[in-house]
Amino acid sequence: MKFKSLSGLLVLLMIFVTAVACSFPDMDPAYEVWSIDQSGTEDDGTGGRLYIWDGEDIFIDDAKDAKPEIIDLAKAAKDANCDAPIKPHMILSNHTTPKASHVILANVGSGNTFFIDIASRDIVGCVNTIGGFNGAGGTTNSHASVASPDNSIVIVANIGAKDESGFLHKIQTNYTSNDYKLVETLALDQFTNELGTAVARPICHEFTSDSKFAYITLAGGGVLVVDVGSADGTTPMTVVKVYDKDTVPGIGCGVARLPFNRIMTNGESGAKGGDDFLYTFDTSKAAEGVFPNPVQIELPGEDTHGAVTCIDQKGDIFAITSMRVSNDVNFVDLQTNKVVATQSMATSFSPDPKPDVADIVGNKMFIALRGAKPLSAIGSLESADRTPGVAVLTISDDCKSLSWEEEDLASMNDSKRMVTLKDGTEVSASDPHGLEVILR
Repeated sequence: MKFKSLSGLLVLLMIFVTAVACSFPDMDPAYEVWSIDQSGTEDDGTGGRLYIWDGEDIFIDDAKDAKPEIIDLAKAAKDANCDAPIKPHMILSNHTTPKASHVILANVGSGNTFFIDIASRDIVGCVNTIGGFNGAGGTTNSHASVASPDNSIVIVANIGAKDESGFLHKIQTNYTSNDYKLVETLALDQFTNELGTAVARPICHEFTSDSKFAYITLAGGGVLVVDVGSADGTTPMTVVKVYDKDTVPGIGCGVARLPFNRIMTNGESGAKGGDDFLYTFDTSKAAEGVFPNPVQIELPGEDTHGAVTCIDQKGDIFAITSMRVSNDVNFVDLQTNKVVATQSMATSFSPDPKPDVADIVGNKMFIALRGAKPLSAIGSLESADRTPGVAVLTISDDCKSLSWEEEDLASMNDSKRMVTLKDGTEVSASDPHGLEVILR
């Protein structure tokens, strides 16, 4: 993800890649918005769709009239001689300069990670981590695949089987030659006692800016700090710090790298209710083995599932968190560590939007809105009132409010693929999740 300044249309000319924000000009350079519909496109449930909007179309013109490029991921995988995806879930870019060259797509139902060339749109690499490296373990539940800042590796968070601990997989990456190979698997069941949880199931993660450490969030609460070792796997990954579930409660679904050697994570309550939190970790002395406890900020609403950053006119940094179940957005002052405003996204034209993964550019925040019959995480919360697509929010210059209208919704509704809800209502099968803004 990336950090982006939202003070008007000013440029910070700096991209901090992590769970969400960065700063570049209005339309120079150009950008695209990539979003994933994780619902299957084939009769056997495999496939999914990648939607790509030109930034000028979705930003300057009405988003509802913007025409996306749509890629059938089942066909794209077949053309690349890769196994078909199931539930394509998280899509994130790599960190080549001056702009990303590839996106990395984790498929949470099929255990494979795709490497997609941004310019050609082709899948140019695929790594299946089922079974893990040399049989060390791994399931189909590859939730997130994240590139290191130095582009030498991708780490895959594999949630594991139901009621069992998961795994971290290391993929050595060469984006110039499109060479991607699995070199290591770390089983996480050995850390449950320190975490204070029955299982250790990794959800999301991000690297420190020097690419030496990764902060791993977990489904039962807690965070693991991993020394990632060497790119070729000869120096293995090792856990150097365990933050237990009492120190970092909540399901950790998002991680972002902040300026000044900080990492931000969230702790969500999920669909069952409970408390939600935002955490910031000081990573400045990680290389010295110093890991202070995080700052904890309690969030109003339910089910925080993503955060972006905003920089106001004074240069102060704010976090903007989407609360998926309660349909709220929180604005958090990271100087005082206080929530300064909360605003609902529910409207007459989108009564139950279920805001999920987000990214931001200029004063526009893009959020994937889930489908009527979700395929992951909130599957029990069905609603025909959903408007699957990408919401384009306008963020105020002081980073404390948002606005959006009906024309700000880029639809991913697909009337050709329908499913039936528990109450018998027939709805579109579309279920957006992953989203990333790509510089072009």
